[in-house]
Order: sequence, then structure tokens, then C-alpha cells
Amino acid sequence: MSGSNVPINSEGNQLIVDHLYTVHGYSTFNVKVKSGEFTGASNFCIPRERILSITETLSEMHKELKGRCEINDSDSDAYIVMEMDKLGHMYVCGQIGGSHEEHVLKFKYPTDQTVLVDLIRILKTLL
Repeated sequence: MSGSNVPINSEGNQLIVDHLYTVHGYSTFNVKVKSGEFTGASNFCIPRERILSITETLSEMHKELKGRCEINDSDSDAYIVMEMDKLGHMYVCGQIGGSHEEHVLKFKYPTDQTVLVDLIRILKTLL
């Protein structure tokens, strides 16, 4: 499954999620972000049970056009949040890289809910 990726683009901003490998029930992803003039990359390690929960939450968000899903790295305080407001507008925000690392990127940008389909698809292939 290595090499599968999900680009989430919006007006020059980008979030790319690449599945690297799965070991002992933990999947590791490389997450790259371009937000405005800034870019960053970090690996996220996520347990299988959490991937299942994230997939269910994102599927519900896509169906209901509302909600919030937070994806946390098990090895640091890095995170990604996908949130829809009451009008169905979606925002992606987060922190790439842990606070203990030399470089950290905090970002936020608007996008639309169609990006959920590809992200749900790649997560389901890991289950």
C-alpha cells in the first residue's frame, strides 16, 4: 500500500497524505502541507483502531455535511483537524511536526467536502 496518496488542494494550499507502511497494527503516513508561502512535512503514526474511528467520523461528515474530525500523531503532538461549519464549508487546520522538533508548521485553510472521498478511500484500504 506504500505510495498511495491523497492530495487535498484549495486555492494554492495543499495537504498530501502518503501511506508509508504498517507494522504491528500501526500505520505510518508522511503528511506534507503547503499553506500560503510555507511548506512542511511530518510522519504520523496512527493505530488501526483509530484509523477505523477516523474513517467512520469522516464518512459521517461527508454524509451529514457537518462535524469535526481530529487526526493525531501517536508519537508527537502533531495533528490535523477537518471541520465543517453549519453551512457545509470545510476547513483543514493543524500542526505539522511536534512542538519538540526544530521546525513546526501551523496552518489553516478552507476547502470543500469532496476531498473527504479520497481520504476515506485510502483509509478504508488500510482496514
